[in-house]
Amino acid sequence: MITKAQVLQANIDLHTKLAAVYRETEPHYRPENRDRVENILKHLAKTVGNGSLLDIGCGMGFIIDIAKLHFRRIIGIDITEAMLERVNCESESCDISLQVAEIEHMLFPDEAFEVVTAYAVIHHLHELKPAFAEVFRVLKPGGVFYTDTDPNYYFWEALRNLPEGEKFSSIVQREYDAVRHKDRELEEKFGILPEILNMAETLKHDSGGFKAEDLKTLLKNIGFSKVNIFYEWFVGEGHVIHSEDTKDCAEQIRSLLYKQLPLTKHLFKYLRIVAYK
Repeated sequence: MITKAQVLQANIDLHTKLAAVYRETEPHYRPENRDRVENILKHLAKTVGNGSLLDIGCGMGFIIDIAKLHFRRIIGIDITEAMLERVNCESESCDISLQVAEIEHMLFPDEAFEVVTAYAVIHHLHELKPAFAEVFRVLKPGGVFYTDTDPNYYFWEALRNLPEGEKFSSIVQREYDAVRHKDRELEEKFGILPEILNMAETLKHDSGGFKAEDLKTLLKNIGFSKVNIFYEWFVGEGHVIHSEDTKDCAEQIRSLLYKQLPLTKHLFKYLRIVAYK
């Protein structure tokens, strides 16, 4: 049984080694994704309130860089000092501060924030329930918990069930390698041992990601009044966006796949949560 202490240390080790190259290696820094996230944060600032935002697992400040254009106060927390050292806290209109802290044991008072964000974070946790309960505690009534880019169980299951040794299209092969051989790639490029990655992302590698229905049930049981969970990034969406012939078709394809849910849920790589207190 993997302990919480092991998961925390694995994440510190992993992200300390990746800090210098994180912006270049993570796809969420690509313009099309940044624009998508900015639209979400802008909407939350307008509808929920732009007074205060807490970014948990803030890393190098992906969310902070966007949110500081739309919120008046931001606090970012993370367990990896090497990542926090690279956050840009400069802003003329937003008060930004950082803390080394665990999600499950935050020192903020009750009902302190309009918005709490966790971008590509929850699959790095040891257990969801205590973290979600702590988020609920620090949210103001009517506040929103927004998470994004965490692995969709049904997509991972579909890839795991593909036969080894088969030849796939370049789009499918890329996803297959990312799921089956990511640990090998990180070891070759950065000297990160496979067991460190697997332990740091135990809810991805051991549990296979998240089912939208399970997340919704958990959040509702904790007390969130309204929970919306969205499927994000269909297989090949990046290819569609970056191809001259199809770059304007991504929204139409996404809409068509959404109309066919739940039959198409295995075609989306990630989940996004928007949960209201």
